[in-house]
Amino acid sequence: MNKKAMGFTLIELVLTIVLLGFSAMIMIPFFSAITHSPDPVLREKAIALAQAMMDEITAKKWDENSPNGGNPPICTAESTGAATRPSLDPGCTFPGVGPVASAIGLDGEAVGANNRMLWDDVDDYNGVSEPVGGHFYDQNGGELLGNITGFTRTVVVDYIASNVSPIDSSTPVSATITDTKRIMVRVTSPLGETFSLVAVLCNF
Repeated sequence: MNKKAMGFTLIELVLTIVLLGFSAMIMIPFFSAITHSPDPVLREKAIALAQAMMDEITAKKWDENSPNGGNPPICTAESTGAATRPSLDPGCTFPGVGPVASAIGLDGEAVGANNRMLWDDVDDYNGVSEPVGGHFYDQNGGELLGNITGFTRTVVVDYIASNVSPIDSSTPVSATITDTKRIMVRVTSPLGETFSLVAVLCNF
């Protein structure tokens, strides 16, 4: 046969295809692992952002009108009378003789997640949304360092009934001033994954 007319035999083609298939089976997981290798780091960073905000909030007073140390509890719609809350002064009514719980939100403090230096109670944080101007901030107004591009962080604080079940991160509820506040911190990572932390603080 003329050398110019020579080509690959069917067996050679089949063997080549089989070898390429085996090579692909080995290489695809390798490339997939490389592609997703940053995922755990991004998730850890998202959880750290959420936990830092939750720790900051839960260190604050329950309400603007709560005395230092949290005692005696302030009066709410849910704590009317000694039968409901024996620990309260029997004269506590709503509106009561003692400190009365305030509405959710800021109480004259500066607005903005980057102005949290004077925020002193948990519901001051309701509505926080970061980044602000492309940056995240700590409670002293300092910019958080590190690459946190693509993340978002939001906070919702609301009153809930003390006997609500289950307590989760569902849509905020409309409740009167009760003895219980729910704090929800949500962080979304650049992967589009949302991480939610929920805490409940009681009036005491």
